[in-house]
Amino acid sequence: MTIRRARRAVQILTLGMIVLIPILNRAEITFLSGTFYSLAIGPVWITDPIIGFQTMLTSLRIDKALLLSMVIPLAAAAVLGRVFCSWMCPQNTLSEWVDHLADRLSSKRMFTFRTPRHVRTAVTAAVVLAAPLAGFPLASLLSAPGIISAQTARLIKEGAVGAEVILIAVILIAELFVARRVWCSTLCPVGGFLALFRFRRTMRVALVEDAQHHCGRCHACDEACQLGLAPMAGDIQPVCHNCGDCIDTCARLQHGARPLVFKR
Repeated sequence: MTIRRARRAVQILTLGMIVLIPILNRAEITFLSGTFYSLAIGPVWITDPIIGFQTMLTSLRIDKALLLSMVIPLAAAAVLGRVFCSWMCPQNTLSEWVDHLADRLSSKRMFTFRTPRHVRTAVTAAVVLAAPLAGFPLASLLSAPGIISAQTARLIKEGAVGAEVILIAVILIAELFVARRVWCSTLCPVGGFLALFRFRRTMRVALVEDAQHHCGRCHACDEACQLGLAPMAGDIQPVCHNCGDCIDTCARLQHGARPLVFKR
C-alpha cells in the first residue's frame, strides 16, 4: 500500500468521526464527544495545544488537567512531525480537493511562492502573543479544524451553521485562485504551533542515497509537494507536514529504489 492510500483511509475515517460524534451524542452515546478544539475519548481529553496554551496565557494560571490534555498531540508532533495536519486535519483534506479541482480546471493562481520558515514562525508567534491583548484564546477563531468539526456538529444538531464558516470559504477560494496552500504553508496557527515541537529525532522526509538508491534529479518530488517545497534540497522544515506524496512519487519513478524516505 502506498503512503497516499494509507493517508486517504485516515482522512476518510477522520471525516467520518467528525460526522459520527454529534449523531452519537444526539442518541446520548457520549463515549466520544467534543470537536477538534477539545475532544474526549472516554476519560481521556485531547485539547488543541495552541488553544490550551492561549487559555493558560490569558488566565495567567497553569491548569494541570489542561496541560495533560495537550500531551497526546504534542507527543505525536514531537515523534511523527505534523502528521495531524496532513493525515487528519479536515481543512487539509478540503484543500487537497481544491488542488484536484484546480488541476481539473487548469486554474492558474495569482502567486507562486515558497514560504520562508521565519515567516511561518512569525505568524504563529503573533497569533499566540495577541491572545492576552484579546483576552481570550484568539486561535479558536482561526482554528480551521476546530471550526469545521464544531460547525458540522452544529449543522447536525441544529440545522444551521455560524459565521465562522466564512473563514473556511475564504481559505478555499484563496487557495483556488490566489496562492496554492497558502493557509497550510504560511498562516495556520494550529500547524504553526505544532511545528515548534520539532527535535533532532522527529520524523522527517530525508534524501538517503547509496548504491541502490540514487536521486536522478528529476525534481518530480518538487512537483508532488503539496506545499511547494523542494524535498531533495532538504531544507523543508518546519513547513513540511509529512504527507509522504514526494516519497510515493519518488518510489514510483525509481521502481521502489527510492532515495526519499521518512527518517528519524
